[in-house]
Amino acid sequence: MVADNVELEKALDINKYILSKYTVSKLLDRTLELRFLDNSPDLDWNLDCRHGQEKCLDLQYPFARSPSTLTRVNVKDFKILLEADGQLHTKSITEIKFDVKKIRDFTWQPGNTIGILPHNDESDVEDFLKYLNLENKADNLCVFQLMQESKKTKYPSHIPNRTTPREVLRDCLNLRGVLKKQFLRTLAEYCSDISDVSFLKCISSKEGSAYYNEIILQNAFTLLDILKTCPSCQPPLSLLVEHLPRLLPREYSIASSPLINSNEFSIIFSIFSTNPGITTKMLQSKPAQVLMYLRQPNKFCYTEDDFQNDQILIAVGGAALAPYLGFLQHKQCLIEKGASGVAGKTWLFVGGVSPQAIAHRSQLMQWLSKNVLNKFIESHSRSPSATNSYQYIHEALNANSKVFIDLLLQPQTSIYICADGSQISAALEATICKCLSKEINIEQSEAQNIIKDYRRQNKYREDFWC
Repeated sequence: MVADNVELEKALDINKYILSKYTVSKLLDRTLELRFLDNSPDLDWNLDCRHGQEKCLDLQYPFARSPSTLTRVNVKDFKILLEADGQLHTKSITEIKFDVKKIRDFTWQPGNTIGILPHNDESDVEDFLKYLNLENKADNLCVFQLMQESKKTKYPSHIPNRTTPREVLRDCLNLRGVLKKQFLRTLAEYCSDISDVSFLKCISSKEGSAYYNEIILQNAFTLLDILKTCPSCQPPLSLLVEHLPRLLPREYSIASSPLINSNEFSIIFSIFSTNPGITTKMLQSKPAQVLMYLRQPNKFCYTEDDFQNDQILIAVGGAALAPYLGFLQHKQCLIEKGASGVAGKTWLFVGGVSPQAIAHRSQLMQWLSKNVLNKFIESHSRSPSATNSYQYIHEALNANSKVFIDLLLQPQTSIYICADGSQISAALEATICKCLSKEINIEQSEAQNIIKDYRRQNKYREDFWC
């Protein structure tokens, strides 16, 4: 379990992480410098309320449907589906409804995704301004310039041509990005305390890899944690622009069907009780609007073409149900509207820490009673004594192996897997391969080849995130 960064930062004795012998890594050449344009904010610039990245011409957004991508969308409703209690439930689950009535060409199908462009937390931004000694220049206009022109050095496309320190820190940089060794090595050059210098040089060295893994990778130390731990470190803002990654949009699955209401849609997401993500923390503050765009569609969707086919839906984590809620809404509407043909079967395997952690469980039970959902098998990892449930989803798949594989082998069946992380998805694939191997009496390698074929045929569809 990842430690709370605040507690770790207080407890960290940097002298225990300094080796007696290590090879100091070579410094890379600097590429950017910062120049302030004047001593006061520009009035016209202050009237421009756009997100910093909106001011960057030709900036690309991952998997966007069109070049003119970002849209300001009003938040219509905010609902907490599950409160974190710090014990059984370490994450809360929230649903946000967006109003897209006045937005042109905003069309989607169940399973489609959006990208939400966040901004960093204001308190983090203020902390950085303090540590970088930029509090008095936070809103002064500035420019970043290349120190030397070459084919290898390019101006960062996510930084506006004219900007302010506050805008760069708030809108453009991922302040929680993973710190690379080369960045830590360079930070040592901006420390005045010998212990701070030695600590940063050591954990960025080859010999200090174990310390780097412990502090940066395992305990997720961020740049702000480093600046708090090494108080003499005062790097220039231009160094952060060189080394920190761009603040990227966060992907969310649409949890609605346009057949219910094409003027609004919902997303469902989980929030850690400690150290929430940048975007989820922003959404938790209940903003009136958010910047978003529709992402390119893929095969992880449910349309009228799928109505007569069978689906096996697998969700690991309460919020992983989000796209399937849209699937089932869509199927229900098609049934009620008398879509041609007979509705296919839909089975749902879902895993959560408890029944309460399964988003919209009561609605799922209603769909089950109306045969919109034909089989509902749940697993509860932290309350396995719950009636008719398994502890883990692989147990549910193994226990229902015969009927599960019988349905999977049918040519009209597609299987969908939505999970929080590629490791979980890989573990589920291994379980499915074991079920195949057992039920049709084949080697594990043959089962793996079947899954590979299913992927190529778009019969095996995955949606996972980190």
